[in-house]
Amino acid sequence: MKLNKSLLSCAVAIAMGTSFSSFADTATKSGSVSDLSTKVSVQSTSNSMVLAQTQVGNTALLLQDGDGNAMQVTTIGNDNTTEVSQFQTGNFVEVTTVGDNNVQIYSQDGLYNGALTTVTGNNNQLYVSQEGEGLFFNNEAINSIVGDDNTVDIEQGTGGHWFYNMDMQGSGNELSALQTGEWHEAVITSATGDDNAVMVEQDGFYNTFRVTSLQGNDNELDIEQVGDQNAVTLTDLYGDNNEFGVEQEGADNTVNFTAIVGSDNEVGIDQEGLANNVDSALFEGENNEVMAMQNGDFNTTTAELIGNDNELTAIQNGSENEAYMGVLGSDNEFTISQFGDVNSAHLVNFNGLGNDVNLTQLGEENIAVVESSYPDVSLTSNDNDIEITQDGLQNETMVTLAGILDSNFNQIDIAQNGDFNLIDMMVEGSGHSIDISQEGENNWVVGTEQSPFLVGGENVTFNVTQLGNDNIVEGGVIGVNSTVTVTQIGDGNTATITQM
Repeated sequence: MKLNKSLLSCAVAIAMGTSFSSFADTATKSGSVSDLSTKVSVQSTSNSMVLAQTQVGNTALLLQDGDGNAMQVTTIGNDNTTEVSQFQTGNFVEVTTVGDNNVQIYSQDGLYNGALTTVTGNNNQLYVSQEGEGLFFNNEAINSIVGDDNTVDIEQGTGGHWFYNMDMQGSGNELSALQTGEWHEAVITSATGDDNAVMVEQDGFYNTFRVTSLQGNDNELDIEQVGDQNAVTLTDLYGDNNEFGVEQEGADNTVNFTAIVGSDNEVGIDQEGLANNVDSALFEGENNEVMAMQNGDFNTTTAELIGNDNELTAIQNGSENEAYMGVLGSDNEFTISQFGDVNSAHLVNFNGLGNDVNLTQLGEENIAVVESSYPDVSLTSNDNDIEITQDGLQNETMVTLAGILDSNFNQIDIAQNGDFNLIDMMVEGSGHSIDISQEGENNWVVGTEQSPFLVGGENVTFNVTQLGNDNIVEGGVIGVNSTVTVTQIGDGNTATITQM
């Protein structure tokens, strides 16, 4: 039977109901522009094949050689095996399988090849291998899978390839995609179930990987990108005990996860290169671990978290790095380590108690800002441990906890070693223990006219040690039974302490 390819392409577009060109960045990348219709647009007199199998225990082996070949395979039943091999240019295959224990193998050789798969059933295995060449000669593989215990293995050669995996439902699913070359995209639009393993490896430049929906527990997501302008976007991840690993090497790498909701999740990000970015719109849950490591220039780490007993770590090594963590919760541990120049780290609104904050900056012109309840005094910040270490030139530290005496029993340790360091704090509340150590020239603690340095409350311990020249302690420490100790060794030091 002769298959009308143009009608087939229209049927595919209607059946899928999605324009896959929306996944591609066609503004800057003019590769994939179709619903796989471009894959069957070759005008030729090549062969077309239609095979329909119903019942059980069927085996189909299909082979086409040439350009512009089209193949449609429909299998309904159990224990089916389908193999498709197409060679050369402009080949298209559509495989629809409904049943159990199916094994499907595709192989396409050349460029402008397209594979469209719809699988419904249990214990299915899918293998797709595509090879091509050039920047604008693109092979595409689109999979829509509903079922259990599916194994999907996609391997695409060189060129501008696209891979989409849609609607994978069930448990124990495993998806692996290997892309080598330029201009690759791997998109997972929906994956539901537990114990899923998604592994994507991309080699080249302009690689893009996106997960729009992953729901379930004990899932593992491992992504590795090598090249320039790589981007990973994780959206709507729901579940517990999941592991997400992203490793990027090159320039202009970006990792964005907009919503991760769950507990006992692990997120590890390792970036090397220039202008790397790690971002998060919201991370919600408990006992989660987030590790962001960046090595290079112009790195930015942003983490926003709601929950308790979480651990967030940002390590940056390079120039002009900036780390920000906005947190609401208790018993969380936050660590920001920056090594380089012009680093900026600020932790805002850690509402709760028993949080552990560690900020370490080594370099020049570093700024560390810790803000909590202020200006929303309904938020509380009690029994927190804050440690800030700055070593370099022109470092600045500002600590603000509360607005109206709603911050109690916090431990604050600040150590500055370098030139022109400045400390500005407000704190308030009662029962605080504050230790400040400055070594260098032109160090400040400020207060009074300059404001703030107010501290506050009863039984406050405030210790300042300055070693160097032109150091100033102003201030004032409010409350009852407070202990203030100021030690200045050097030239031109001025200390003014006022207790009310």
